[in-house]
Amino acid sequence: MLLSLVSITIVVVVAKAATPSQHQICRFVCPDTVGGSPLINEVLGTDGSAVACEWFGNGLGFRAASFDSNGDVIPGSQTSNNQFTTRAGQHCVEVTDGWTWANTQVCIKDTVSARILQRDTIAPLDSNSPEACTAACDALGFTFAGTEFGSECHCGTGFTSTITPVPHTQCNIRCTGNSSETCGAGDLIEVFQGPNPPRAAQLPAGWSTFADAPCAQDSAARMFTDTLIAGPILAATDTPAACVAFCIKNGLTKAGVEGGDECYCGTEFREVPEAIDPTLCNLPCQGAPGISCGGNFAIQLYVES
Repeated sequence: MLLSLVSITIVVVVAKAATPSQHQICRFVCPDTVGGSPLINEVLGTDGSAVACEWFGNGLGFRAASFDSNGDVIPGSQTSNNQFTTRAGQHCVEVTDGWTWANTQVCIKDTVSARILQRDTIAPLDSNSPEACTAACDALGFTFAGTEFGSECHCGTGFTSTITPVPHTQCNIRCTGNSSETCGAGDLIEVFQGPNPPRAAQLPAGWSTFADAPCAQDSAARMFTDTLIAGPILAATDTPAACVAFCIKNGLTKAGVEGGDECYCGTEFREVPEAIDPTLCNLPCQGAPGISCGGNFAIQLYVES
């Protein structure tokens, strides 16, 4: 039997984080061509340098060089008889604030049968770009975003395996939402990483996870003695933050999410919460599938500090 508060006027609220602003990120890459020869191999450094660049083709022979973190050719790194003064190229994109490159390499191999991103989820976008894709994945609670084949935006929680980079010039399909930027290519993806924990998992001020039992056993009797259920108000947009905001608006000091789309509020626990294996709280939130909202009679608990 579910108990509900009848003395409280229920306030409908769906918490929506403010849309974050954007910023430009840039890094040095190997020049696309040198002396007419196209780039065939590229290794980029963690300090922004282009550690190893190789060019070959068009009957012009093999060339190689390395560039420092200022974009200048490193003396002695050039192949003999092929001295040149070309500076490193620069690759710049706009992304959501808090996001940057997920790896030192710009362009990474991906396949339909074995996606490079953990929990790979397509974010539906009419117009794709790094800024649009990172914003979409940020809102969905994911910490990784990748643009591919011009129009695809992939969200995830990390890399599934060791990456296989290719020269950035192979990620050459223009973004459908910004023709001045590239969004990967066929089976090639450009990946970005955002805040961890994701913004969608951040609670309103003054609230925190219930430390003694962040994932607790629930039952049909429910966790709180004075349970208020959000029900369909939050079913399609449920997240811990949205649930907590709903509870705050209704004057309650405890909150819990369960089953992916359920939100419960109260002021007192029916009994001391029993902590269970946190992996049982593993169902994606309806409002942000990159984070979890409990499980089957497994509730994630939050309390006012």
